[in-house]
Amino acid sequence: MAAILSTYAGIFGLVKLKGAMSAKKPIPAVAVAAAAPVATGATSKWGFEPPTLETFDAWSENEENWNKWEAFMSGPLLDKWCDTLG
Repeated sequence: MAAILSTYAGIFGLVKLKGAMSAKKPIPAVAVAAAAPVATGATSKWGFEPPTLETFDAWSENEENWNKWEAFMSGPLLDKWCDTLG
């Protein structure tokens, strides 16, 4: 029984060693520039420029957009917006 376990352990060790010796070097990450605020040029009456499906990725990378979103969600403008829905 011990011979079988040591054989399996030896094979496992050789596979791990081969994998470590032939591992590819990691590709260095490219530095990404900070995202600019997404704006269409018009000031929204809600205090922020809402993202669209096309601009959401760039919009979400900017911290200022999220701060304006949080202010909208916690302020009285949310109630005014809800009144316009119905």
